[in-house]
Amino acid sequence: MIAEVATQVPDTLAAYRDGVAEGPGGPDALPLGALRDEAVFDATLAAFGAGFGAEFRTADPRVRVSYWSQFYLAALATPALTALVRLGRPLPLAFDAVSLELDAAGRPRRFRLPADGSACAACPAPGLTGLVEAHLRPFVELCHARCGIAPRVLWGNAAVILDYVARELGDPLAGLAGDGEGAGTTCASACSTTCPTARAAACDDVAACLGWRAGPGCARSPLESPLAQALCPGPSGCRRRRVCCLRHRLPGVPSCGALCPVECAAQR
Repeated sequence: MIAEVATQVPDTLAAYRDGVAEGPGGPDALPLGALRDEAVFDATLAAFGAGFGAEFRTADPRVRVSYWSQFYLAALATPALTALVRLGRPLPLAFDAVSLELDAAGRPRRFRLPADGSACAACPAPGLTGLVEAHLRPFVELCHARCGIAPRVLWGNAAVILDYVARELGDPLAGLAGDGEGAGTTCASACSTTCPTARAAACDDVAACLGWRAGPGCARSPLESPLAQALCPGPSGCRRRRVCCLRHRLPGVPSCGALCPVECAAQR
């Protein structure tokens, strides 16, 4: 783990406190760029599906990839957003600069950054925009190329998870004043020193990217943010996805409840 980030993660997100760490990791750590190899991608997905039985392994690959991506994105979102909202700095998580470790069940567990800080050569833009452009967009494009899954499904998965994590960390809009929390701290993987101004800018971008306020955050065009466009208000005040994540098509996997647009439509 990166201690400066891990200490800022609230207990409600503790399961993903160790989602990013420095150093090469074990021999099974997989450079993310290797997933562009079809055989490597398929083997990674097969390892994930091994614990779910034959029905899972024969399900539509788009459904399996969507469900796998939810574990991938959960491990990524907590440390990445914690560094932004609580410390005001991006972690150097450019897709081709990091490796992925799996747990014993084949689920994405931890992302590995080079311990020498070399990943900062590909340091992202400030705020959530950097994570979107340097990591999420290549990830979405890769999954689409591998199995044909609609990008909007994956953007929906990312948006729901990032929105939830941001709310657990505290309203980023409240961080715009910048209280200086963590000021002056650095780590080998920090792309900038934490300061109130940097934290305020990061919180502002997170809020814009997630559609909490007007702004061009996370958009190549100022008219659209792929994350904000993936969500709409839910009946209980939560932000539900606009497009189904498909997980209900997997045997033994429950729907996402109030976040599910299919269930919401059925209740009307």
